[in-house]
Amino acid sequence: MLTRLIAALLCLLATAATASDVLRLNTDILPPYQVREGEQLGGSSVNALDCIFRAMQQPYEIRVLPLQRAIHDVQQQRADGFFSATRISQIDSFARLSAPLALEKWYWYSNQPAAPGLQENRQRLRIGALRGSNQQVWLEQNGYNVVSQVGNHEQLLKLLQLERIDAFIADQRTLRMKMTQLPGNLRPDHQHFLKYSTLGVYFGKHFLKRRQGFLDNFDHHIFGCLREQPKLNDAERLLIGTLYQNRFAGWVSHPLLIERVREQNRQHRGMGLQRILELDQQWVLESSQPRRPLITSVLSNPASHWLVEQQQASDGLVTEIILTDRFGLNAAVSEITTDYWQGDEEKFSMSFFSENGEPVVGQLDYDESTRHFQVHISNRLRDPDTAEVIGVLIVGLGIEQAMQLASQPE
Repeated sequence: MLTRLIAALLCLLATAATASDVLRLNTDILPPYQVREGEQLGGSSVNALDCIFRAMQQPYEIRVLPLQRAIHDVQQQRADGFFSATRISQIDSFARLSAPLALEKWYWYSNQPAAPGLQENRQRLRIGALRGSNQQVWLEQNGYNVVSQVGNHEQLLKLLQLERIDAFIADQRTLRMKMTQLPGNLRPDHQHFLKYSTLGVYFGKHFLKRRQGFLDNFDHHIFGCLREQPKLNDAERLLIGTLYQNRFAGWVSHPLLIERVREQNRQHRGMGLQRILELDQQWVLESSQPRRPLITSVLSNPASHWLVEQQQASDGLVTEIILTDRFGLNAAVSEITTDYWQGDEEKFSMSFFSENGEPVVGQLDYDESTRHFQVHISNRLRDPDTAEVIGVLIVGLGIEQAMQLASQPE
């Protein structure tokens, strides 16, 4: 009898321990990220989370609740987190946002040619929003007059058509998916780019305190589980290219940078691939060591000092600047890079071997150190005396600030 009692007690304890390990997440229906698929919950964020938690061997459960209740449950420690959410300043006091599961492109939609966000008196605008949405939270935080809160995009489009609201904000991809199912006369006359917005999981600080290292481990698995990586479309690439030409294209002719590349090309004359790989490995090892002779030799030269000044003067627009020699090795940098050799990466080769010599706008990539998406624009340097291509200048731009600046009317 005693043996059975002990066995039953151990079973109960094991069940309780297992239950306490289950991650409790809340979410709201937000196509295409969270959608109902019959009796099941699906969508791109749900699928990504399932992949992540399988890799982490983390049991979890998801409850569907209105966004405000989902947030309140985390604040009251009745849930461990909620998704998919953009950064909300009021929530940062009790929860931390993960790396992005998605990158949204927010646009103003209206039947007026002027962008609503540029009008002086925001309180005069009649704005509509999806009830409990990330857009509603952003609008209220930024002083807009949200006069109508509705349950779906179709209702927003009808309110706009009936002139009961002046504008609303929506993710471009999400709204386009909805409009394919609706009459063409509901489509807004105008759209104006507002901002990029990342969506992730907010984990309660009470949970993260109990599970040290969980968020870093979660973030580490994200990008291997995303089926679609965010991409720039042709219009956005054109805008970024124009912004670069207006602000940064002249840097490739700066005498200080030209002379620095000339000097390093002379030092590296005749260098082979084996030596390049050795130097690249040395740079990586030095990144975690107090003594850094190779890194210091690059960071301490006058060209690097100039690049640092330019990045600091950009008010966060510039995320990094890399100047390379003809081999793709760092000649000057604005901050320590992951590796020394850029020659095996497209941001070097696409520019160095370009047939037309135009700056090359790269793909979006996520910078884990800044927790923002960035885009690299590469432009080759020519020796002013010989016209020979001698190196490449790579400028990283934060995509959110870059698109906001590029989209502003002149």
